[in-house]
Amino acid sequence: MLSRPMVSIIIPAFNAEKYLRECLDSAVGQTCHDIEIIVVDDGSTDSTGRIIAEYAARDSRVKPLFQRQSGVSAARNAALRVAGGEWVSFLDSDDVLYPRSIEMLLNAALDSGCDLVYGGWLRGVEFRPVDEARTDVRPRVCDRLDVIEKVLYQSEGIVPAPWGKLYSRECLRDVCFDEGCIYEDLDIFYKVEGRNGKIALIDAPVYFYRDTPGSLTNQFSPARLDVLKVTSRLEDFMAVSYPSLLPAARDRRLSACFNMYCLLAIHDRAGEHAHVSRECWELIKRYRLESLKNPRVRLKNKLGIIISYLGERVLKAVAPLVYGSSKKNS
Repeated sequence: MLSRPMVSIIIPAFNAEKYLRECLDSAVGQTCHDIEIIVVDDGSTDSTGRIIAEYAARDSRVKPLFQRQSGVSAARNAALRVAGGEWVSFLDSDDVLYPRSIEMLLNAALDSGCDLVYGGWLRGVEFRPVDEARTDVRPRVCDRLDVIEKVLYQSEGIVPAPWGKLYSRECLRDVCFDEGCIYEDLDIFYKVEGRNGKIALIDAPVYFYRDTPGSLTNQFSPARLDVLKVTSRLEDFMAVSYPSLLPAARDRRLSACFNMYCLLAIHDRAGEHAHVSRECWELIKRYRLESLKNPRVRLKNKLGIIISYLGERVLKAVAPLVYGSSKKNS
């Protein structure tokens, strides 16, 4: 019987004691046994390090790394430098893999000949089991530009995050996550996906994404304004490399401007970032008509555009109704 290629599962963890055991149980419990699980403790001050060491002592496939707190991007980069698998999958420390996730992703990669596979995913606060009868799903093979376009238009549940996917090592060659940016996923996905002729998608869920109110993306901080720089770089890249995707890139940038403008309207009462709000508003006015006419643009964006035509005062008044909860607004 031919041996199957090894998969490296990379888990960055910072003060992750609440959900880390559930996460690690899902990783070590994969039906695909030829795996290594690289868990990076990013300078945790709780029991994260002890939990990692406990699992490493029980299962030789669990390989701990420890570093001073440097962020999720640095943790992923550190793991990539030592990963020995022919394939790589990313798992966040508060999330869960389904038992056959890696097996399904690897089967899809080998059956399709693609070096990147997107899996389906579910989300919620508490783990939701999946119907095992739905796990035998043949992959759909898509053109890379079609996939990038869907990510930019935020359609069909296809997201830029690295989790819930399987990458060949060649696919990640010379790639690293931006260690100074909290939108590292949006900043890197099109550089990786753009390398591939085809990408395989499987509709069955392979990943459970946990909504945690305390996570970075569920809070507002000035660091979240990074998305404006990221989407500006993304637009510049598409203008040069894939001009056909420029409308999608502009809509994604417009969406980011709406998000940050509304979040600042709620959280920046003192006007510390008034210049950023002004820049967002100017770009909203510049790009809104193009997106309004674009049939690919999602309804949420079009509703925001229509409200923006009523003026800044109305948009700011509506902002708390849309962005006042702890939902993810990136």
